[in-house]
Amino acid sequence: MMDLIKENCTACGACSNICPNESITMIPDSEGFLYPYVCKEACMCCGLCESVCPIINRPDCENTSDPKVYAAWSIDEEVRFNSTSGGLFTELAKAVISKGGCVTGARYNKEHLVGHYIIDSEREIPLLRQSKYVQSETGNVFKHIKERLDKGKQVMFVGTPCQGAGLQSFLGKQYDNLLLCDFICRGSNSPKVYMKYLESLKKQYRSDIKKVWFKNKINGWNKFCTKIEFENGKEYYADRYTDLFMRGYLKHNLYIRPSCSNCYFKGFPRHSDITLGDFWGVKLNDDESIDTDKGTSLVIVNSSIGQQCFNSLGDRIFKKESSLEAALPFNQCAVKSVDMGEKRDYFFSEIDKEDFTELINKIDRNEDRI
Repeated sequence: MMDLIKENCTACGACSNICPNESITMIPDSEGFLYPYVCKEACMCCGLCESVCPIINRPDCENTSDPKVYAAWSIDEEVRFNSTSGGLFTELAKAVISKGGCVTGARYNKEHLVGHYIIDSEREIPLLRQSKYVQSETGNVFKHIKERLDKGKQVMFVGTPCQGAGLQSFLGKQYDNLLLCDFICRGSNSPKVYMKYLESLKKQYRSDIKKVWFKNKINGWNKFCTKIEFENGKEYYADRYTDLFMRGYLKHNLYIRPSCSNCYFKGFPRHSDITLGDFWGVKLNDDESIDTDKGTSLVIVNSSIGQQCFNSLGDRIFKKESSLEAALPFNQCAVKSVDMGEKRDYFFSEIDKEDFTELINKIDRNEDRI
């Protein structure tokens, strides 16, 4: 049986994927976060779940603690605009798929929740683009990745650092045909809370939602906004400071997963081959013709496999070598966890009683009294 403090579990899914008797199910708790539930009647007590848990048994990491760092973006303007930062995920995905490989990443389902899926064609890449700001369910995707790797197919995996570590633990060995990518993660938000946010907007706009688009660049990359399209043709826009979901996340730290406040996978060396992020505060040179506000990717290359894949992008990207010293002051989440907010317990005590919009506004108005 697993002996794991709940506050440390990341829901990476390694335990449920490895279980030979399928006796582990990922079930949401009262806050909406998935945790492994072990069916005692079906459990064989084999211990495989404990052996692959990246919290109980940290996977080995042979990557460098002194990685190469770049500012980069896709020269394809459409790709750059429709990406969270500079479009490097898309260019890496194209490179893998062009060689007959596949890409695993997070995408929205019909209910606008997020899960990990495998794609095999370039036309599907837009489904995996952009930040989702809600925890992705990995389901059985680790099993499917292993099947493809064992057949010699190249696989690119993109996920949170803990998901990547979970995959690495599940696989149990290094694969030369695996490109493991993570991103600079501030913390995974509750799917339950995210759906409460969408329900509140659906009520206000009197329509179902057609598309959710976090970090839309209509006002530029630095002033990114949330865009939500409704079935009735209406559209919602709000910047990072006025969108209520982002305020609850960035200002109040109300609904990140408990384990995210003490993340085991910050810093360097990292388990991934490549770490992607936004190169906030980037300064390339004094040439004003270089527009970083269209989106600039921070690319941290942690391994020789990562360097080889990054180099293969060639003239499809603009790149300029930088350093961790330049990147980290504006990307502290690469090395430091975010504390849970003081109003977090109050928020979860009220979220099932009040409308999401009303509750966030109440916390804003009465921040010192709640």
